[in-house]
Amino acid sequence: MNYSPLAIHCTSLCFDTIQSQDFDKLTLEEIEEFKQEIYWLLRERAFMWPHHYQREHEFLETVTMSIVGILTQCRIHRTARNTSWILFTLEKSIEKIIYSLVN
Repeated sequence: MNYSPLAIHCTSLCFDTIQSQDFDKLTLEEIEEFKQEIYWLLRERAFMWPHHYQREHEFLETVTMSIVGILTQCRIHRTARNTSWILFTLEKSIEKIIYSLVN
Protein backbone atom coordinates (compact mmCIF):
# COMPACT_ATOMS: atom_id res chain seq x y z
CA MET A 1 0.00 0.00 0.00
CA ASN A 2 1.17 3.51 -0.78
CA TYR A 3 0.80 5.95 2.08
CA SER A 4 0.09 9.63 1.73
CA PRO A 5 2.55 12.17 3.14
CA LEU A 6 -0.19 13.31 5.53
CA ALA A 7 -0.69 9.78 6.90
CA ILE A 8 3.06 9.51 7.46
CA HIS A 9 3.14 12.90 9.16
CA CYS A 10 0.20 11.95 11.40
CA THR A 11 1.86 8.65 12.32
CA SER A 12 5.02 10.52 13.25
CA LEU A 13 2.96 12.94 15.33
CA CYS A 14 1.35 9.99 17.13
CA PHE A 15 4.70 8.40 17.92
CA ASP A 16 6.18 11.70 19.09
CA THR A 17 3.32 11.85 21.57
CA ILE A 18 3.38 8.16 22.54
CA GLN A 19 7.13 8.18 23.14
CA SER A 20 7.04 11.17 25.46
CA GLN A 21 7.92 10.44 29.08
CA ASP A 22 4.48 11.40 30.35
CA PHE A 23 2.24 9.62 27.85
CA ASP A 24 1.47 6.68 30.14
CA LYS A 25 0.48 9.11 32.90
CA LEU A 26 -2.01 11.02 30.74
CA THR A 27 -5.71 10.67 31.36
CA LEU A 28 -8.08 10.17 28.46
CA GLU A 29 -9.41 13.67 29.12
CA GLU A 30 -5.90 15.09 28.77
CA ILE A 31 -5.47 13.30 25.44
CA GLU A 32 -8.79 14.81 24.32
CA GLU A 33 -7.41 18.24 25.20
CA PHE A 34 -4.72 17.81 22.51
CA LYS A 35 -7.36 18.35 19.80
CA GLN A 36 -6.76 22.04 19.26
CA GLU A 37 -2.98 21.66 19.05
CA ILE A 38 -3.25 18.69 16.69
CA TYR A 39 -5.71 20.60 14.51
CA TRP A 40 -3.31 23.54 14.30
CA LEU A 41 -0.34 21.28 13.48
CA LEU A 42 -2.31 19.58 10.69
CA ARG A 43 -3.51 22.90 9.31
CA GLU A 44 0.04 24.17 9.13
CA ARG A 45 1.37 20.95 7.61
CA ALA A 46 -1.36 20.71 4.96
CA PHE A 47 -1.35 24.44 4.15
CA MET A 48 -5.10 24.65 4.57
CA TRP A 49 -7.33 27.63 5.28
CA PRO A 50 -10.23 26.21 7.30
CA HIS A 51 -11.48 29.65 8.28
CA HIS A 52 -12.16 30.28 4.56
CA TYR A 53 -13.26 26.82 3.41
CA GLN A 54 -15.72 24.65 5.34
CA ARG A 55 -14.57 21.43 3.65
CA GLU A 56 -11.03 22.03 4.80
CA HIS A 57 -12.26 22.56 8.35
CA GLU A 58 -14.28 19.32 8.18
CA PHE A 59 -11.28 17.47 6.80
CA LEU A 60 -8.92 18.74 9.48
CA GLU A 61 -11.46 18.16 12.23
CA THR A 62 -12.01 14.56 11.17
CA VAL A 63 -8.30 13.77 10.81
CA THR A 64 -7.72 15.37 14.22
CA MET A 65 -10.38 13.14 15.76
CA SER A 66 -8.76 10.10 14.12
CA ILE A 67 -5.43 10.98 15.72
CA VAL A 68 -7.05 11.54 19.12
CA GLY A 69 -8.80 8.17 18.74
CA ILE A 70 -5.52 6.44 17.95
CA LEU A 71 -3.77 8.09 20.87
CA THR A 72 -6.61 7.00 23.13
CA GLN A 73 -6.34 3.41 21.91
CA CYS A 74 -2.58 3.49 22.39
CA ARG A 75 -3.01 4.80 25.93
CA ILE A 76 -5.55 2.10 26.83
CA HIS A 77 -3.88 -0.79 24.96
CA ARG A 78 -0.11 -0.86 24.74
CA THR A 79 -0.41 -3.43 21.95
CA ALA A 80 -1.95 -0.74 19.72
CA ARG A 81 1.41 1.02 19.60
CA ASN A 82 2.24 -0.61 16.31
CA THR A 83 3.58 1.44 13.41
CA SER A 84 1.82 -0.60 10.75
CA TRP A 85 -1.56 -0.42 12.50
CA ILE A 86 -1.33 3.32 13.13
CA LEU A 87 -0.16 4.13 9.59
CA PHE A 88 -2.79 1.89 7.98
CA THR A 89 -5.57 3.26 10.20
CA LEU A 90 -4.65 6.86 9.45
CA GLU A 91 -4.36 6.25 5.71
CA LYS A 92 -7.77 4.57 5.59
CA SER A 93 -9.28 7.35 7.68
CA ILE A 94 -7.86 10.03 5.37
CA GLU A 95 -9.10 8.17 2.28
CA LYS A 96 -12.58 7.82 3.80
CA ILE A 97 -12.71 11.50 4.73
CA ILE A 98 -11.66 12.64 1.27
CA TYR A 99 -14.21 10.31 -0.35
CA SER A 100 -17.02 11.58 1.88
CA LEU A 101 -16.18 15.23 1.24
CA VAL A 102 -15.87 14.81 -2.52
CA ASN A 103 -19.01 12.71 -3.01
